[in-house]
Amino acid sequence: MKAISLVVVSMLSLLPTAVPQPHRDPVSPLARESAELAVKWLVRAQNGDGSWGDNPGSPGEIGNTSIACLALLAHGSTPTRGPYFLELQRGFDWISRRTRGYVAGKELDRATLLHRKLGNNADLYLVALLYTQSTALNCELFEDERMRSELRNMANHIASLQKSNGEWETSYEPMLTTIAAWQALDQAHAAGILVDQASPEKVVRYLRQDCLEKSTGAFREVKWGREKRFVTQAGGVRVLIAEGLGKEEDVARAIAVIDQMHFDQDVGGASGGEEFLGALYATQGLMLEGGAVWPRWYDKITKALKACQNKDGSWVGHHCITGRVFCTACSIMTLIAPDRLLPLGER
Repeated sequence: MKAISLVVVSMLSLLPTAVPQPHRDPVSPLARESAELAVKWLVRAQNGDGSWGDNPGSPGEIGNTSIACLALLAHGSTPTRGPYFLELQRGFDWISRRTRGYVAGKELDRATLLHRKLGNNADLYLVALLYTQSTALNCELFEDERMRSELRNMANHIASLQKSNGEWETSYEPMLTTIAAWQALDQAHAAGILVDQASPEKVVRYLRQDCLEKSTGAFREVKWGREKRFVTQAGGVRVLIAEGLGKEEDVARAIAVIDQMHFDQDVGGASGGEEFLGALYATQGLMLEGGAVWPRWYDKITKALKACQNKDGSWVGHHCITGRVFCTACSIMTLIAPDRLLPLGER
């Protein structure tokens, strides 16, 4: 037996040795460096009570606090673990005090900048999205049950606001408002919340029939004089890819259009919060679709965001949504989207 064992060992020694492959970070070094600097700025911008407002020192708002918490979740922290668990815990505590006992129609915030640009229920769409990404992260079961109960009521109210043509409330940015509402409900459904009053099919109909120019692949809203705009293109592509339509001819043309666009082209390079949100939507959608466009887009948006990042790590909007918290949170999630640490990166 010893002789046989020696022969086996000798033969095995002749086999090629497996060489460990280096870990390939899906996030580029440039994007990682930029995002890390931004996250440090974001946690410094948090108010003493756990909230975030438009800018450091601004009164806390549901919308800005929700998107800041989403950025920290995307970075890898939870309310119990990770480098920024304490900041997240404080943010969630502040939000939960505002949403506790939520019933349909309850007003959370009023007349904020996000309301003026993304609709009268912008804060509701953002906090509902946050809750869809964070169920099961609470330490106590009763806290999870409370969050799911509030999310269920939020989803029901959001669903009730959908118009017969598929869009949501009329706002400064009708398509972005519709996509924000759609994403909150889409993720609520993925989290196991029954959504039976709204129709994703109506959203698809609205985008493809009312907004998408099939011959060119450009989304054109009546509100904006049928102009071809980046924010419009990004939002439309995000929804239609998530709904499994990326290979359809008209949607494929829409993807080809955004491949040629720059996120800050709508206002001559003067990007606002809508452009940063559009960058996030485009990145999420193109990442989900994959293919040749994705690596080109990710490289392009990473370089573009890095080029306009402030030295302190933040981003600022030069029109419309100007708050640094919103712009910075959107940029962080855009840069590290390939980490796929949020469930919304799965579809």
